Amino acid sequence: MIEIGDNVHITADCSILQHDYSWAVVQRITGEVLGSCGTVHIGNNVFIGQKSLILKGAEIGDNTIIGAGSVVTGRLEGNAVYAGTPAQKISSLEAYIDKRRKLQLNEVVSLVREYERTYGKRPPKKLLREFFWLFEPRDTQLNEAFQKVLQLDNNTERSWQAFAQSEPIFSSYEALLEYVESNS
Repeated sequence: MIEIGDNVHITADCSILQHDYSWAVVQRITGEVLGSCGTVHIGNNVFIGQKSLILKGAEIGDNTIIGAGSVVTGRLEGNAVYAGTPAQKISSLEAYIDKRRKLQLNEVVSLVREYERTYGKRPPKKLLREFFWLFEPRDTQLNEAFQKVLQLDNNTERSWQAFAQSEPIFSSYEALLEYVESNS
């Protein structure tokens, strides 16, 4: 009674329920066993954040992000981001992508500063594997850590094409580090 599509990421401590044991309370009062169950459908290309709860009868559309700790009931349309208890739409997927594009520079700056504060040195280049898109030249062979990022989720060809057709914000890793230092 649980259907899970392709490329679904279910993180730690999530629960998917296709039943409800609340009938036990009714049984105690009336003696009746009033069973309760329902299907759950999770579409393709879905991310379910840590400690989320998917209840019976839930339908999650394709290309959906569910924030950590959410409780999903009913039908959630695809191409959107949801969070909360109960899960509510907080943005379209397109708006989320735009937001991520804008926020990644501030986040990599914070990561580099925190690493330097904690360890007293610059972070190794491979540590910034989620952010290599910002600084890695497109005409060079990528190191193994960055290649593995492009190979995630069996989407290697499309990721390589998008990478090759994009322009980095910085000319090199060193240029990114200089930017962080000059904006301290």
